[in-house]
Amino acid sequence: MRRGLDSIMRTVAAALFLLSPPTSATASPRQLNCTLTIRESIADSNFTAAENRSIAVIVDQAKKTISVFEDGAAQAFDHVTFSQLTINGYTNTRSLGMDTSAGNLVLQSYGPNSNKTEFGTCNLK
Repeated sequence: MRRGLDSIMRTVAAALFLLSPPTSATASPRQLNCTLTIRESIADSNFTAAENRSIAVIVDQAKKTISVFEDGAAQAFDHVTFSQLTINGYTNTRSLGMDTSAGNLVLQSYGPNSNKTEFGTCNLK
């Protein structure tokens, strides 16, 4: 009787192992839908505007990439880092930082005399 039970348990364990998703499937890219709500400009320190602009942020932790899709265009960020609490990346003209616990986002654009900072939130579900 004991031998029969051991055999059944091994069969169930093997079936569960075969049905479990491969590791790479759990690390697939995620799309985060984000809304930028506040914009500030360094050219005018008194300038703050409310906005309601949607962007999508594609995060692929396995490949260490971040891409932002906005206004029909995509931009890939390099110099990407992930921690338990943040996602960060930048290029020579933009940077992105996100608090992964709350979904808060900062997107900064750099140019000659025209630095812009935008704040928003992302849906982490």
